[in-house]
Amino acid sequence: MPGHRRIASGRLPESGSVLAVSPDARLFAVQIAGAGVRLWDATAVRWTAAPALPADTADVRFTADGRAYAADRMADDTVTLRSVAGGRPLLSTRALGLADVAPSADGGRVAVCPAGRRTPEVRDTASGRVLPGHWTAVADACADGDTSMLVAGEGSGHRFAAVTAGAIRVWDTGSGDQVAEIADAHVSYAAFSRDGAFLATGDGQELRVWRLSDPETPVFRRSLNNQHLYGGLAWDPRRPELRYLEGGTVHTLDLGSAVGPGWRADPVSDVRFGPDGRTRATVRLVGDDYVFQLYSTRAGSPGRTLPPVRLPVSSDPSAPVLAVDALPLMAFAPDGSAFVYGVSAPGADARTQHFTLWDLRLGRARATLDLPGRAVSTLALGPGGRTLYVSRPAGYEEPSGEVRDEVWDTGRGRRTAVLDGMASTDLAVDPGGRLLVGDGRTARLPSGRVSRHDLVQGEEVGALAFSADGALLAAGDQTGRVALWDGALKRRAGVLRNVFPGPLGDTPEAVSALAFDPDGRTLAVGGDAGTLQLWDVQTLQPLGGPLTTPGERVDSLAFSADGTTLYAGGAHVPFQRYVITPEQAVARVCARAGGDLTRAQWRTYIPDAGYRKIC
Repeated sequence: MPGHRRIASGRLPESGSVLAVSPDARLFAVQIAGAGVRLWDATAVRWTAAPALPADTADVRFTADGRAYAADRMADDTVTLRSVAGGRPLLSTRALGLADVAPSADGGRVAVCPAGRRTPEVRDTASGRVLPGHWTAVADACADGDTSMLVAGEGSGHRFAAVTAGAIRVWDTGSGDQVAEIADAHVSYAAFSRDGAFLATGDGQELRVWRLSDPETPVFRRSLNNQHLYGGLAWDPRRPELRYLEGGTVHTLDLGSAVGPGWRADPVSDVRFGPDGRTRATVRLVGDDYVFQLYSTRAGSPGRTLPPVRLPVSSDPSAPVLAVDALPLMAFAPDGSAFVYGVSAPGADARTQHFTLWDLRLGRARATLDLPGRAVSTLALGPGGRTLYVSRPAGYEEPSGEVRDEVWDTGRGRRTAVLDGMASTDLAVDPGGRLLVGDGRTARLPSGRVSRHDLVQGEEVGALAFSADGALLAAGDQTGRVALWDGALKRRAGVLRNVFPGPLGDTPEAVSALAFDPDGRTLAVGGDAGTLQLWDVQTLQPLGGPLTTPGERVDSLAFSADGTTLYAGGAHVPFQRYVITPEQAVARVCARAGGDLTRAQWRTYIPDAGYRKIC
């Protein structure tokens, strides 16, 4: 409970060992020597009317609502589901153990891996009818020696999962359809959220939470740090919290935005934050049009829809550009004064590609540029929005594999230079407009002189960011490495260690977004699997653990002007807000503890600092 206080007590029988406890801690399944297993009501302080179970009962498990219980008998591998009220049998089947039987929260449906069968079946306990479903097509879901367990959903979703050594498969017992397949091996425990939208899993190394509508990567990961799970995982019925028992202590994890309601089924095509943290830009495909919108990051501020942009016009009339094949692009000036947006046509030559320069201070369009030719793949704006830098893939007449980078004067609407040898698809301009940084190359401005520069040990760049004063550059790569440089790129200031957790598969998490706070002392690093971590620039050490995110790729990051708030955005949750002040952290600790920590709690959670009252 949130108050960490005893809410009830009761007396157990004088003899016998407890096999199981109901979720409300009222009923206890007690094994009595020579007399079998009986149910004890701790509130009424007496045995219930349910008949005793056989003496060779090996295990008992209550359903989530506490109205039924399953019992496993060793003699003949029989598992029986009974009603708590009177002990009436609801279903009896042969299975290897309770791990192969998963009753729904109300006991109305039961998923079973019958002994000797390779596929599960789902039964309606009221009628005894076997329900149809696609789980019958999975030949190895109940293979002997391979199945770890079956898990039923607690809420109204009526979902169940077959957890095997190779993967987890989830089905909906109402429709019979497979909902998700998760590549999570060696799972020891699993539990559905009450609404059936998430599945928590645990093994010997870490806990993970998976969004079943998008199960490619977990939305939450937590290292167990050599802790050993006892008794499985449990979701709080009212809060976004997950609990587990270890070493006699109940641990509670606040999942926050990882399972929050902000997830949108219709993702935006892209999201970008202005470098000063005041403005957020999104673009989404609506019908045959890309709609660009600007929002203030102040709470409750309405959005502004920008003038529409036309699709590029193909130079080949027989191959017109379709909206679903086009690429929306946008970029902010490093001083936050201007914003450019438009649409290109990947893989095509265009007669026109329109881009609009929007003045953020005056709230109106300042210029429109037409960039004909090969598709534009990247945009970058110089200070004040006076200069636009673009990258284009090589045309058929150009050397294979090369990228051409161009400089455009936004005031005159014409190209002023081609940066020979830049060949970069990732571009960033320093706040002073003196340096353009790309993929292992830099261009001195305004001369355009290009030189090679190994930013992140030769790996492909994933994100670039300058500090507000231009004194530092951060470069992240596709392997999760981040290197820090002085703003002139003459000296490497350091490399961040272990930016992201270890990969679940063969591919490490790539750096997808970077941002410095206004004073350049803190760096936020976002990954393409949803990890978000703050780093102290001077010590090159992480600040706390990873921030909780919705678990999708972090597309953009920015700090507020006062440095107290971090903004993050992704396709399904384009606006995430994190208050990162020490005062906020203290307030959360006090709220969680219900007041000042005791000295014992302080020694457990803050052993490196001396005790003091903070609430």
